[in-house]
Amino acid sequence: MYKLLIILLIVPVFCFAQTAETYIQSGNTKAGEKNYKIAIADFTKAIQLNPNNAKPYFYRANAYNDLKEYPSAIQDYTRSIELDPSNVSAFFYRGNAHNANKDYEEAIADFNKAISMSPTAEMYHYRANAKASLGNNAGAAEDFTKAIQLTPNDPSLYEYRGVAKSNLKDYDGAIADYDMAVKLDPNNSDLIFYRANSKGNIADYKGAIADYTRSLALNPKNAEAVFYRANAYSNLKNYPAAIADYKRTIVLDPKMPNLYKYLANALSNNSDKKAALDYFAKAIQLDPKNAELYVLSGIVKRNQGDEEGAIADFDKAIELDDNSSDAYQNRADLKLNSKNFEEAEEDADKAIELDDKNSYAYVTRARVKIELKDTASALNDINESININSTNDYAYVVRGNIAAGKNDYKNAEKDYSKALEFNPGNSETLLRRGNARMKLDDRQGALQDFKKIIDIGADDDELRARLLTSMVRAGFYKDVLSLSNSLISKNGKKAIFWVGRGIAKQNLDDINGAIADYNTALQLDTASAYAYQNRGSAKLDLKDYDGALADINKAIHIHDDDDEAFFIRGNVKMALKNYQGAVDDYNSALFINLDNIKIFAYRALAESLLPNLDQMTADFNYALKMEPLNDLIYTLRGSAKINLKDFTGAINDFTEAIKLNPQNAEAYHKRGMAKLNKQDINGACIDLNSAAALGSKIAADDLKKFCR
Repeated sequence: MYKLLIILLIVPVFCFAQTAETYIQSGNTKAGEKNYKIAIADFTKAIQLNPNNAKPYFYRANAYNDLKEYPSAIQDYTRSIELDPSNVSAFFYRGNAHNANKDYEEAIADFNKAISMSPTAEMYHYRANAKASLGNNAGAAEDFTKAIQLTPNDPSLYEYRGVAKSNLKDYDGAIADYDMAVKLDPNNSDLIFYRANSKGNIADYKGAIADYTRSLALNPKNAEAVFYRANAYSNLKNYPAAIADYKRTIVLDPKMPNLYKYLANALSNNSDKKAALDYFAKAIQLDPKNAELYVLSGIVKRNQGDEEGAIADFDKAIELDDNSSDAYQNRADLKLNSKNFEEAEEDADKAIELDDKNSYAYVTRARVKIELKDTASALNDINESININSTNDYAYVVRGNIAAGKNDYKNAEKDYSKALEFNPGNSETLLRRGNARMKLDDRQGALQDFKKIIDIGADDDELRARLLTSMVRAGFYKDVLSLSNSLISKNGKKAIFWVGRGIAKQNLDDINGAIADYNTALQLDTASAYAYQNRGSAKLDLKDYDGALADINKAIHIHDDDDEAFFIRGNVKMALKNYQGAVDDYNSALFINLDNIKIFAYRALAESLLPNLDQMTADFNYALKMEPLNDLIYTLRGSAKINLKDFTGAINDFTEAIKLNPQNAEAYHKRGMAKLNKQDINGACIDLNSAAALGSKIAADDLKKFCR
């Protein structure tokens, strides 16, 4: 009897196991056919028959996952793990479900467990995704690196690591990853597109254009690639190509943000002014009630200098749509440029009233307040603009300008750097930061900025001229010579380029070559005050004082509000020992530009020879207060102390100048001469030798004379 009972008990269990397995197999078949709901029903029946079997929970979880029912999937994966904690896939898939459900911390915990049991590239990949979702891009990049170590020929891993590096602003690293991904998958247009974006982020616009073009050859319908290529062309001032791409973008995606605004800017900056006007005129004919078209037409006219036409367009836009914040903001900009500050402020106020999230309107109002000398209110508006749109690079630039206007170059440099994070290829901002860095005595940083502008290669001669001026002011004469040679080879008809090269040659002791370049500049532009004043400076170096004065007087006659011309004439009068006349010219220069701090130091040097010692001391103190890291000021004060026979004080000043700028040959030379007066022959000869090694011809002569 007992034996029969056991048999009867065994048979139902055997049948029961078969039935559960049948439902599991049926469920998997249905899931394979993507019939997930029926699959779930089968897995549910299997669970009902055997609730302690981990498999149906695992498979049902997969089906829920495919239906995007993530909470149910997570619940089933959890039960499956409870029944079979050795199932690596259950941890991995639950991690995926947590990830999809935006439970990123839980996802990472599951991926950690799966990796600890049996690591695969896929696990590192998905853990990287979860880390990236939490903003941990560094951790994501590390995980992609581990995945790459396991499967080095998977292009997607390089692609995603490139994205992580881009988010870390490691654009060079991102480009290297995209290079590898493209090598492995050369016909993937997305990879080439992403690489183009990274190149744009480091202002390699030519490289970006090449990649956008290659990507579009593979996928010609990528509107973003066309649009971004247009932006790259625009950054290079190649407006015809930019316009063509903006128009192509309109065909592909007419709702692309800022598309028509950028097109308007490109059209207005293009040499074909009529085409720009005609484009929006025709658009207005087709849609005469469209206020936005009048705003865009007004932008074109404003950029072309037609202020009356621009005002009429902005007025019409407001007439058609009195709620257009953009129309008021653009009209405010125009009135600001026309120095109609009161009405500009009213329009900016109205723009903000209509749209208190219009970050550009706050910038415009801030610029008005700067003109009205209300800097505190201007800063409040700029800060509000940044609060609204923290990626608006122009807001940081304006705030940097405010700081620079207060001689707060540290904060100016900080704001310009922030602006360049969002718009790294803006040559104007790079130039401003370079100038600020020079004020902070960061010569290397300044030179990097100036060279970056050269590398970008925007087709803008006016910008190049200002770049040359900044580099000359900074004393980067070898780089100025190289740049001006390049510019002259491209456009030999631009007088300013010849002047720039002349200044470089003059400061590299090629005086005759400098004068030849100034002569060429004057042949190209007979009214170039800049060429006259610098030729006068070169003649001063040759001790042709009459010729120097004739040229500089000519420069002042042409342009009587140039502080540099009066400054150079003051130097000529110093050479003629007309010290009071020199002071008078330095006064005139400072009357024009009080921010030209070096002139205070030169005036102090002249005052040491009058002598006017109280004023000399005040001028040197002020110059050093404004520019405490300027080695030239210490060099000049050392020279003044030599005039006053204070050789110990002079040596101290020259030593400070050399600390600030070890390439200051004049400071070495004059310190050497001061040491001679102190009978320190050995120290003097060491200094004279250093000055000669730096290229000082007068030091080389003195070395031969005093250090045999």
